[in-house]
Amino acid sequence: MATTTDEPLPLHELISRILAPEPSFQKPKGLLSGLGTMQALNQSLANQPLLDFINATLRGISQVIFVNNPLSGLLILAAMFIQSPWLGSMSLVGTASATLMAIVLKANPAAIQNGIFGLNGMLVGAAMAFFGAFGNGAWNPVWAIAAIILSALTAVVMETVGTWFATRFRVAPLGIPFNGVMLPFLLLLAFVPQPFFDLGPPPPPFPTGAIDGFRLVQSLPIGLAQVFFSDNLVSVGLVVLGIAICTAIGAVVGLLGCAMYLLAGLLLGAKPDELYTGFWGYNAALTATAIGGVFYTPNRLSISIGLICAFLASIASILLAPLFSLLKLPVLSVPFAIVTIGCFLILQRSLPSLVPVVLHTVASPEEHRQRFRVAKDTIASFRQQLRAALQGQQRNILFEQATPAIKGDLRYIFDAIDRDRSGFLSTQELATHLHQAGKVLSEGELTYLFKCMDKDGSGAIDFEEFGELMLRHQRLMSRYTEFVTYFLPIDVDADDAISMQEMNTALASLREPPLSEDEITFLQEQTEGQPLTWNRFIEVLLLT
Repeated sequence: MATTTDEPLPLHELISRILAPEPSFQKPKGLLSGLGTMQALNQSLANQPLLDFINATLRGISQVIFVNNPLSGLLILAAMFIQSPWLGSMSLVGTASATLMAIVLKANPAAIQNGIFGLNGMLVGAAMAFFGAFGNGAWNPVWAIAAIILSALTAVVMETVGTWFATRFRVAPLGIPFNGVMLPFLLLLAFVPQPFFDLGPPPPPFPTGAIDGFRLVQSLPIGLAQVFFSDNLVSVGLVVLGIAICTAIGAVVGLLGCAMYLLAGLLLGAKPDELYTGFWGYNAALTATAIGGVFYTPNRLSISIGLICAFLASIASILLAPLFSLLKLPVLSVPFAIVTIGCFLILQRSLPSLVPVVLHTVASPEEHRQRFRVAKDTIASFRQQLRAALQGQQRNILFEQATPAIKGDLRYIFDAIDRDRSGFLSTQELATHLHQAGKVLSEGELTYLFKCMDKDGSGAIDFEEFGELMLRHQRLMSRYTEFVTYFLPIDVDADDAISMQEMNTALASLREPPLSEDEITFLQEQTEGQPLTWNRFIEVLLLT
């Protein structure tokens, strides 16, 4: 939030002039945390156009299944080349074409770099390779030219319709550019006579037979790989590995989504071979992954909803297939798009406590989970401080829990400011210290900072007051990015203030009880009846 020249900087920024925060951690630690999205690589390639384009293209390939990692993209690309060199080539061409068009359109650089435009182009290229192989045959230049044009067109649709859709509904335009371009094209080929594109004969019906349980289990990873039109054993392994090295949670949830397809198929009496191929499992896998960890923090509720929606997407895939066949069309990812977008819109209204991830901050499920843990820990500590304040108890909790080594470091800083060795800090001593450090504050900022640090209002800052505030600031700022990112969607009405209802929604999402009447009254007194802006909220976290 911007400040005018008449008001002081936010408290957390003023304290940073005294004590630098520890480096903020961006990536969860642990053997199964995966490589994540490797955003440091994006930063290092920002001024290297060719390498950055390769990075964006590889990310675009893996983004098809919501995996934003170039190494994952490389493994998945290798899987498609092993499945079919024609499939791999067309997928690469489609991704590159869409990425180039996004650059020409001067679309959002971060979106381009993270493969948001390339993913639709990859799907077009892979779909064109699949349909072309059944018709004119592989390596037909007509299909390749069409793939380049249509892939570029998806970037135009994404930049126009997709941007409008995301802004209007606060939901990602999942599948809209790909389906919106491919379905009209295939419809034209089916009903407009032309000599260039041959879709080939319709596939033969699946034979009937008995269910083989072992083959059903084998079909789970195949369904995941079918997102990339692959069913070769090695290709399947590479796809699963490519997903897992970025996000183990994403791989597991995707496989569970494929299990929902098998369940739906068995209930609807699908033929065994139809299930073994995993051909319809991709809609279920995409739906489960999107809801169960990508656009919502992965937890029992979001994963459960994701699996229910994966089941519905599977039902839709099976029921829509014969209807689409009347128009000589495949269902593509239409079931996934309808069910997932519909679920997002319903959840916005019916379950606001399931807080979505803001679209421009989407990362890996593990990173979303880490943000949730940081927010929960911060808010739990705040509630503890709030209860102590209401009971009139001493609130130097962090200082009391600090180790002798930490207290020794704080004493060193305190003594460096306390020039007269009185054991208390004065306004003048604080001003002198900041001036010598080259961090000059205005008189208003200095007065504001001193007042906040002098919690007992004695006119001087003692060591415990100083140490407690420094420790609170250091703890909060070391995790500030994660905390802020989790709380971004809380301000639903976008008025730059957190209402008590919005605060209770945030608390519910963190599995915390709502604010009591006493707590609400205390917060209103702390903010002197002013709206709880983000900076005031941070101030309350530091001072309560």
